[in-house]
Amino acid sequence: MSFTSIDLFSGPGGLCTGFKWAKIKPLIAVEMSDWTVKTYASTHNAVILNLNEFLNGNINEKEFFQFDPEKRTVVIHGDITKVENNIISKLLQSRFNTKTVDIVTGGAPCESFSMAGHRKEDDERNNLFLNILRIARHVDSKMLLFENVKGLFSKSVNGVPGQMYKDICDEFERIDPVTGVGFKLASREKSNVLLKASDYGVPQNRERIFLVGINTKYNGNYEYPQPTHGPNCSFPYVSVGDAILDLPQLDSGEETSNYIEDRITSIQTETTSGKDFIRKMRGELLEVPNHLSFNINEITSHKAVNHRKVMLKRMELIRQGENMRTTAERLIMEGKEDLRNAYFPKKLYGARNRRLVETLPSFTVTSHCLDEMIHPNSDRGLTPREAARLQSFPDWYIFEGPYVKFHSDPEQDRYEQIGDAIPPLLAYALGIQVEVTLRDIKEHKTLVNTIEV
Repeated sequence: MSFTSIDLFSGPGGLCTGFKWAKIKPLIAVEMSDWTVKTYASTHNAVILNLNEFLNGNINEKEFFQFDPEKRTVVIHGDITKVENNIISKLLQSRFNTKTVDIVTGGAPCESFSMAGHRKEDDERNNLFLNILRIARHVDSKMLLFENVKGLFSKSVNGVPGQMYKDICDEFERIDPVTGVGFKLASREKSNVLLKASDYGVPQNRERIFLVGINTKYNGNYEYPQPTHGPNCSFPYVSVGDAILDLPQLDSGEETSNYIEDRITSIQTETTSGKDFIRKMRGELLEVPNHLSFNINEITSHKAVNHRKVMLKRMELIRQGENMRTTAERLIMEGKEDLRNAYFPKKLYGARNRRLVETLPSFTVTSHCLDEMIHPNSDRGLTPREAARLQSFPDWYIFEGPYVKFHSDPEQDRYEQIGDAIPPLLAYALGIQVEVTLRDIKEHKTLVNTIEV
């Protein structure tokens, strides 16, 4: 690994995976959800520090606060607002013999910014991003990266639409009077900072904001990655069919761990981008962590939900590209109101029961993906592994925890973990450019005079 990071609001490790492919290793991660922490730790060979137990004095500090020759990542399991600066410094100094990292990253919870959320101006989650800045300023990192949803662009402050985005950008560029640390954003132009995952080889039309800042001590320059897939690019988009149809086909309620390698050539992965994607997912083109024993003849988390008969009949009626509402409307137009009444609820949702189009990238994978997505050819929801493929998580990725929980349950099931994550291939594209910037700073020693603060 060439450079180091602190991975805040880490989720199951989507950003971490892409950054590690780009030779940027997290020394510390912070995540609140129990099963998500275990997923991160299992896949990335990290050690878990339970924050509450540490703060209550129930942890032997020698277990965590001593030099680690393996330099294993420490995942702090707890509320980031309780992760004080001295904990970060103590871990960095004792375990890794350093006071800083090259980049601090984080995607604060997005519910208060999302177009689907309540978008309350006084939502306490609006200020969670300040913890990314707090820690980046404290360790004096060379760079920082902030990720969030497109809805942030229009979020209001004091009744002014879009003010939240402007305020966040301004805060990132403010010089902290205590530490003297500030960051210059590579761009705040919406056309630059809003990236679509499908443009970078992810089989999904997911749009997210990425703000990248460079410490004002350095004359570094960050260039956002250019699209590699789509019209006028080197490769066509990776479609849903490219992404998941090599996986063993299942019916509702079925599960398998057997992966048949020659399916890659027999299923619709005839495009160069499709074959390239499968090779990445199977660990051929991008690095597999050394501690994992990945068996190319096996697949994990490939289990289909056992749907009720009514749900199965509803799915049978939904065509590719249709959803619950559009299908019900079509049935009425076709004079089949009896089918609409028998198999569809009175209240119809356009975001529910949407059958994927095999020849196109999917719509956005969310934490509700089990309820929202129907397999393009089979009458069932996606398996966690299929959802992970649409997010570009490789097949060696270990997802811990229950398969399905009610969405309000404090435990994050595998679908919710996957849907909340940053797609690793998108993170990889960003990480490559971060590595270029950090290498330039390191090689050219582009430190500027910062006498005035």
